[in-house]
Amino acid sequence: MDSIPVVAITGQVASHLVGTDAFQETDMTGVTLTITKHNYLVTDVKELARVLKEAFYIARTGRPGPVLVDVCKDVQFASTDFNYDAIEVKLPGYRPRLKATSDQIGKAVGLINAAQRPVILAGHGVVLAGAHEELMEFAEKGNIPVSTTLLGIGGFRESHPLNLRMMGMHGEHGPTTPSSPRFVDCAGDAL
Repeated sequence: MDSIPVVAITGQVASHLVGTDAFQETDMTGVTLTITKHNYLVTDVKELARVLKEAFYIARTGRPGPVLVDVCKDVQFASTDFNYDAIEVKLPGYRPRLKATSDQIGKAVGLINAAQRPVILAGHGVVLAGAHEELMEFAEKGNIPVSTTLLGIGGFRESHPLNLRMMGMHGEHGPTTPSSPRFVDCAGDAL
């Protein structure tokens, strides 16, 4: 979920056994629904090439992220003719936003201002976007401490006084004493 485009291809029971609680059947699309950008269950070999092309497209576009393709056993053993390059990706409902609206920014600012001790968790998206300077400016204006994910390391200068470094199991240990947060208005100016 840290802005990494990944397509995971998993195996499923034969299509006629899906939904029957067959031996080794696992609802992979249901299990991964909350941790993927999208997922597919392929029950017909004629759909496999289109699904794979869409999966790689979704994984790479907008905010990059994981897509799951669960392929039924009978589909794995089936044959079909196709021309991968001739397949056109048509996803009318998929319109990733690349920029936030002013309403969305206003809501985010309101939530930050209402927070008693806000913390920025900077991930791989900051690195991908090359938004190092913007992140530093935002953190400094609001006097908001910044932590990073493993793939976000390098997105915020390690020696910066607001840097809490990486959190979690492999992160920093011990108490931190960030200074009191300040507040940011919708224009991004510190109040």
